[in-house]
Amino acid sequence: MNLNDLYDYAIDEDIAILDYEAPLTVSMSLMTDDGDCYIGLDYNVIKSETEERERLAHEIGHCVRGAFYNRYSLLDLKSKHEYRADKWAIERLLPKEEMEEALVCGVVEVWELAEYFEVTEELIKKAAWIYFDKQIL
Repeated sequence: MNLNDLYDYAIDEDIAILDYEAPLTVSMSLMTDDGDCYIGLDYNVIKSETEERERLAHEIGHCVRGAFYNRYSLLDLKSKHEYRADKWAIERLLPKEEMEEALVCGVVEVWELAEYFEVTEELIKKAAWIYFDKQIL
Protein backbone atom coordinates (compact mmCIF):
# COMPACT_ATOMS: atom_id res chain seq x y z
CA MET A 1 0.00 0.00 0.00
CA ASN A 2 1.23 3.44 -0.77
CA LEU A 3 0.68 6.45 1.46
CA ASN A 4 -2.51 7.55 -0.32
CA ASP A 5 -3.92 4.02 -0.03
CA LEU A 6 -3.34 4.13 3.72
CA TYR A 7 -5.11 7.46 4.10
CA ASP A 8 -8.00 6.13 1.96
CA TYR A 9 -8.14 2.99 4.10
CA ALA A 10 -8.35 5.10 7.25
CA ILE A 11 -11.21 7.13 5.76
CA ASP A 12 -13.05 3.95 4.73
CA GLU A 13 -12.65 2.56 8.26
CA ASP A 14 -13.77 5.84 9.90
CA ILE A 15 -10.38 6.33 11.53
CA ALA A 16 -9.74 10.04 12.11
CA ILE A 17 -6.20 11.26 11.46
CA LEU A 18 -5.14 14.40 13.27
CA ASP A 19 -2.10 16.65 13.09
CA TYR A 20 -0.96 16.10 16.66
CA GLU A 21 2.02 17.64 18.41
CA ALA A 22 3.94 14.67 19.84
CA PRO A 23 7.68 15.37 19.66
CA LEU A 24 8.62 12.39 21.84
CA THR A 25 6.43 9.69 20.30
CA VAL A 26 5.85 11.24 16.83
CA SER A 27 2.66 9.19 16.38
CA MET A 28 -0.06 7.67 18.51
CA SER A 29 -3.45 6.03 18.30
CA LEU A 30 -6.33 5.65 20.70
CA MET A 31 -9.79 4.19 20.81
CA THR A 32 -12.60 5.87 22.72
CA ASP A 33 -15.09 4.04 24.91
CA ASP A 34 -17.51 4.32 21.96
CA GLY A 35 -15.07 2.45 19.70
CA ASP A 36 -14.02 5.47 17.65
CA CYS A 37 -10.37 5.37 16.66
CA TYR A 38 -8.07 8.37 16.30
CA ILE A 39 -4.53 8.58 15.00
CA GLY A 40 -2.24 11.50 15.76
CA LEU A 41 0.80 12.22 13.61
CA ASP A 42 3.31 14.96 14.33
CA TYR A 43 4.04 16.17 10.80
CA ASN A 44 6.63 18.61 12.17
CA VAL A 45 8.76 15.69 13.38
CA ILE A 46 8.19 13.12 10.62
CA LYS A 47 11.26 13.29 8.38
CA SER A 48 10.18 11.47 5.20
CA GLU A 49 7.32 9.91 3.30
CA THR A 50 8.75 6.50 4.22
CA GLU A 51 8.53 7.32 7.93
CA GLU A 52 5.02 8.74 7.53
CA ARG A 53 3.89 5.62 5.65
CA GLU A 54 5.32 3.22 8.23
CA ARG A 55 3.98 5.16 11.20
CA LEU A 56 0.52 5.51 9.66
CA ALA A 57 0.37 1.79 8.80
CA HIS A 58 1.47 0.88 12.32
CA GLU A 59 -1.12 3.14 13.96
CA ILE A 60 -3.88 1.86 11.65
CA GLY A 61 -2.77 -1.61 12.75
CA HIS A 62 -3.49 -0.66 16.35
CA CYS A 63 -6.98 0.51 15.35
CA VAL A 64 -8.06 -2.41 13.16
CA ARG A 65 -6.60 -5.07 15.45
CA GLY A 66 -7.84 -3.38 18.62
CA ALA A 67 -4.26 -3.56 19.81
CA PHE A 68 -4.33 -1.02 22.61
CA TYR A 69 -2.75 -1.32 26.02
CA ASN A 70 -3.41 0.25 29.37
CA ARG A 71 -0.22 1.69 30.76
CA TYR A 72 -1.61 1.32 34.30
CA SER A 73 -2.35 -2.40 34.02
CA LEU A 74 0.27 -4.81 35.30
CA LEU A 75 -1.21 -7.65 33.25
CA ASP A 76 -1.31 -5.95 29.87
CA LEU A 77 1.74 -6.60 27.71
CA LYS A 78 2.74 -3.61 25.60
CA SER A 79 4.89 -5.81 23.35
CA LYS A 80 1.89 -7.98 22.44
CA HIS A 81 -0.06 -4.98 21.17
CA GLU A 82 2.95 -3.48 19.39
CA TYR A 83 3.56 -6.82 17.66
CA ARG A 84 -0.05 -6.92 16.41
CA ALA A 85 0.22 -3.38 15.02
CA ASP A 86 3.61 -4.12 13.42
CA LYS A 87 2.29 -7.31 11.86
CA TRP A 88 -0.68 -5.52 10.31
CA ALA A 89 1.64 -2.85 8.88
CA ILE A 90 4.11 -5.41 7.54
CA GLU A 91 1.37 -7.45 5.87
CA ARG A 92 0.25 -4.28 4.01
CA LEU A 93 3.61 -2.71 3.20
CA LEU A 94 5.64 -5.91 2.65
CA PRO A 95 3.34 -8.75 1.59
CA LYS A 96 5.08 -12.08 2.17
CA GLU A 97 4.64 -13.23 -1.43
CA GLU A 98 6.22 -10.04 -2.77
CA MET A 99 9.09 -10.33 -0.32
CA GLU A 100 9.68 -13.95 -1.38
CA GLU A 101 9.66 -12.91 -5.05
CA ALA A 102 12.22 -10.18 -4.39
CA LEU A 103 14.48 -12.67 -2.58
CA VAL A 104 14.22 -15.17 -5.46
CA CYS A 105 15.14 -12.36 -7.90
CA GLY A 106 18.33 -11.68 -5.94
CA VAL A 107 17.25 -8.72 -3.83
CA VAL A 108 18.67 -10.18 -0.64
CA GLU A 109 20.51 -7.52 1.35
CA VAL A 110 18.53 -5.69 4.01
CA TRP A 111 19.34 -2.31 2.46
CA GLU A 112 18.36 -3.56 -1.02
CA LEU A 113 15.02 -4.83 0.24
CA ALA A 114 14.42 -1.54 2.06
CA GLU A 115 15.07 0.43 -1.13
CA TYR A 116 12.99 -1.98 -3.22
CA PHE A 117 9.94 -1.76 -0.92
CA GLU A 118 10.55 1.89 0.08
CA VAL A 119 10.59 1.10 3.79
CA THR A 120 13.21 1.28 6.52
CA GLU A 121 15.76 -1.43 7.19
CA GLU A 122 14.19 -1.85 10.63
CA LEU A 123 10.86 -2.82 9.06
CA ILE A 124 12.60 -5.29 6.72
CA LYS A 125 14.21 -6.96 9.75
CA LYS A 126 10.87 -7.18 11.57
CA ALA A 127 9.23 -8.63 8.46
CA ALA A 128 11.99 -11.22 8.05
CA TRP A 129 11.52 -12.26 11.66
CA ILE A 130 7.73 -12.48 11.35
CA TYR A 131 7.73 -14.29 8.00
CA PHE A 132 10.82 -16.49 8.15
CA ASP A 133 12.69 -16.67 11.46
CA LYS A 134 10.05 -16.90 14.14
CA GLN A 135 9.98 -20.29 15.81
CA ILE A 136 6.70 -21.45 17.29
CA LEU A 137 7.20 -23.59 20.38
